[in-house]
Amino acid sequence: MLLSVVASACSGAATTSGFNTGDGGLGNGGNGGEAGTLGGDGGSGGNGTVSVIYAHTDTELYVMDPTSHAVTDLGPFQIGGRSPSGPVTDLAVNSAGAVYVNTETAIYKAAVPASPGPVSLTLQTTLAVKSGQRFYALAFATAGVLGSGEGLVAGDNKGELWYVDTSTSNATPQDLGGFGSNPAGDPWELSGDLVFYTNGGAPTGLATIRSCPSGSCGTSNDSLAAIDMNALAQAFSAKAPGNLLKGTYGGGTGYGDLFGLGAWGNKAYGFARAQSGGSPAALVEIDGTTGAGTSLQQFPSITKGWSGAGVTTAAIITVPAPAK
Repeated sequence: MLLSVVASACSGAATTSGFNTGDGGLGNGGNGGEAGTLGGDGGSGGNGTVSVIYAHTDTELYVMDPTSHAVTDLGPFQIGGRSPSGPVTDLAVNSAGAVYVNTETAIYKAAVPASPGPVSLTLQTTLAVKSGQRFYALAFATAGVLGSGEGLVAGDNKGELWYVDTSTSNATPQDLGGFGSNPAGDPWELSGDLVFYTNGGAPTGLATIRSCPSGSCGTSNDSLAAIDMNALAQAFSAKAPGNLLKGTYGGGTGYGDLFGLGAWGNKAYGFARAQSGGSPAALVEIDGTTGAGTSLQQFPSITKGWSGAGVTTAAIITVPAPAK
């Protein structure tokens, strides 16, 4: 199913699959789960070969062409030919284009199909969770931040970030910290997602966060925030959680429940969950300077809404540092 975003569309119409794939097609995920590119090699070429931004619901994987904003349904998540027992809560893509997803308590590698069809998941590790803890955000930090290679970072329902070692079958996540408080003294918590990349050679990270006064988090105005990568690396090496907020962009996006986050060029893209008040799921373009959001399209047919998103860490992203 093609869900075509007409705002800000580039010249050159998409094919019926949503993409002009050239020779690269949508990657070779059936043989390794690598991310697709448009005429590229699975994502490792960054913006030199037009990669995709992945997004998903609780049960279904989609891709967005960041040049045209066309969104294509790739297919349902499956484990051994059956639907997962719980919702898929987020997605991460490493520099080689390999796609990983998580549920609230486990991490899987995804075999992205070359054409729309089932997205097979292979268990990588279960997560040793604390009482009441659920994981809903996932992203790879660029190489050298959390050890020598790319490190997998997960976010939980308390708004904290955690390092996950996927080399073990039952990982005990390491607490890296949270986002401190806003100028009014209200705690910031991770609202939905995070993304890591390299900007001008420097490791960089973005997240969507929300204020939580008196323990009640806002659901109508998530902020785009920059992650303090030095603090993240220090928390990892010292094994002590820290304040990971480098700064926020403006006064907020004007949109809540941005459960998925991707970035491309000088813009970020938020994938908003369907609102209980009736607003449908939406794709929101976030200005990389002001942090203000603009709705590009709503998706009334996606009833539960977006759950997560991700883009390869090799993508060329130039969102500037926030003013504060």
